[in-house]
Parts: sequence; structure tokens; C-alpha cells
Amino acid sequence: MTMIAFSARLAPFQPETVWTLEAGTLIETRGKLERRFPLSGLTRYSLSLAPDGRRRVLLLVFGRRRLLIPSQSYAGPGRFEDRLAAFSVLARAIAAVGADLSPRARFGLARLEARTALTFVMGLLAFGAAATLLFSLTAGMAAVGVDMASRMAFVLILLFAALPWLARPAAFDPRDPPADLLP
Repeated sequence: MTMIAFSARLAPFQPETVWTLEAGTLIETRGKLERRFPLSGLTRYSLSLAPDGRRRVLLLVFGRRRLLIPSQSYAGPGRFEDRLAAFSVLARAIAAVGADLSPRARFGLARLEARTALTFVMGLLAFGAAATLLFSLTAGMAAVGVDMASRMAFVLILLFAALPWLARPAAFDPRDPPADLLP
């Protein structure tokens, strides 16, 4: 197997970091420090695009260990060098090899999903309704608390009814990553 490498400088006072994929192992080298991540232990592969449309970031999770690989390299104060071509080659190779070595790994795009956001809001609203009811009962204002909590519960029911119509996250094929993110 050929060795695939990508390097980027992450911060002004750090040496350049090199990520190398060889024989099913991703090796991160920063100066004298070297970390090895066997792709057989990959649990999550998440590719994201920054809002500016130029910067990509790859998040790899190996159990409790996380690894972030950016597509740009620090060049100076306020300047970044775009290394998307080499980043794209490494990200595609990690996805393909990771899919073979770790069939249980989840591959996805890190985009804000309406379904996840709505579920989070529903949880906060349910907690707020319960807290409102509890605090009003302890303050001796049961009628006001029941009224407010019932209104919050009604909104919660409406949100719960809208949940099935929200789109589920798109399937991500690790052997053919999206061309708009990895040209």
C-alpha cells in the first residue's frame, strides 16, 4: 500500500503536523510527538464545511480519542494556506480504508440537522415546563403554574407532531464522498 501524507501548521508556535496513512493506521506526527490511530478502531467519521465555503475539517473519533484534521495551514497572522487537494486525497483514503477495516463506523457530514436541533429544543421545553410547574407548586401558586406548564406542553406537542416530517440525514457512502466537499 502506498503511503498517503498531508501536513498543516495548526498554530504559530507549533511545529507542522503531519498525518500519514500507512497500512491501515493513521499516524499523527507533531515535532517529536507521534500518535497512532488504527483505522480498525474508527467509530465516527465526520466531514464538515465551514460557513465561508473554503475551509474543510475532518473529525475522526476512535472510541474516546478524537482527531481533527483541518484543510488549511497557518501561514502568518490572519493568513492561511489552502491545502485542499492534499486534504481531499487523505480524507478519501481514510474513508475508504476505514469503511473496510471498521464496518460499524458511522460516516456522515457535519451539518446542522433540523431534526437534532428540534429534538434538543423539545428537551429544553419539557424541562422548562416541569420546572415551572414544580416551582409554582412550591411557591403556592398552583393555578398559575398549571396554566403556564400546560401552554408549554401544548407547544411541545406541536413540535413533537412536526418531528416525523423533518428530513433524516442523508446517507454518506464512504467509498464515494461528496464531490462538493472533497474535489
